Amino acid sequence: MVLGAVAVPAQAATDFNYVALGDSYAAGTGTATGGTATVTTPLGGGSPCFQSATSYPNQLAAYAQLTTGFINVTCAGATTSDIGTELYAAVQAGATSGVSQVTVTVGGNDLGFAQTLQACAPDPAGLQCQTALATATSNLKTVSAKVSGVITQIRGAAPGARIYVTGYPLLFGNFKTPTCDVGGYEVPKTTATTINGITSALNLSIAGAVVRAEWKGDWKVRYVPVAGAFYGHGLCDSKTPWINRYVASPYEFQSFHPNAFGETAYATTLKLAGAK
Repeated sequence: MVLGAVAVPAQAATDFNYVALGDSYAAGTGTATGGTATVTTPLGGGSPCFQSATSYPNQLAAYAQLTTGFINVTCAGATTSDIGTELYAAVQAGATSGVSQVTVTVGGNDLGFAQTLQACAPDPAGLQCQTALATATSNLKTVSAKVSGVITQIRGAAPGARIYVTGYPLLFGNFKTPTCDVGGYEVPKTTATTINGITSALNLSIAGAVVRAEWKGDWKVRYVPVAGAFYGHGLCDSKTPWINRYVASPYEFQSFHPNAFGETAYATTLKLAGAK
């Protein structure tokens, strides 16, 4: 399959194997209703991984008609430093060096994005929110190098695999009102713009890591941007949001994650990039 070509549904075959890695955006946490923990040692000291059957990895596996050969070790809360744990879990689940395809979404938690949203939703002007935004901005400096390390780890574990490294969608649309109602909380446009800016910088950092891998001769790794696919579908945007607003207990973990439409947007974008 040529990179950049639109993938054709694969016939179920034993020579195609797919491993899904990454954080809650890959796990489909925005549509999860339980806490399936497939990683050997669940991340966060025993916290559930919040995988969903409608996650983009599951959609890709169904598209490729995989009844076997699909291993999903994505986990909510995963950072770049947790990818080694996920790779180990994949091996324990039967993955070998002959894996054909790997997808990974990671980097957001390295910025402390979840903590930033938790701090900013109830009190956007407060000290906790401003401190969280400053911390996320500061952490951007190291993300690209960390994602480079992730690519190296994956390549070492799967020498012949096509690796698809995704970006993240912008959470907020270009709304005209002074604030955005995110489910009982009003986020000022200035704060929303700052969060979108941090996300854009994160995407550039991830893309830079992929470019470095390509410069070193790894032509089987590809950056897959998704922000364009979500255009018009952010919070307080012009069209139906593909991002959840704040979700009350017991499903608060779904808050500010792609919903079912968003996970499908991820899957569709990956297919267009050549993923099965």
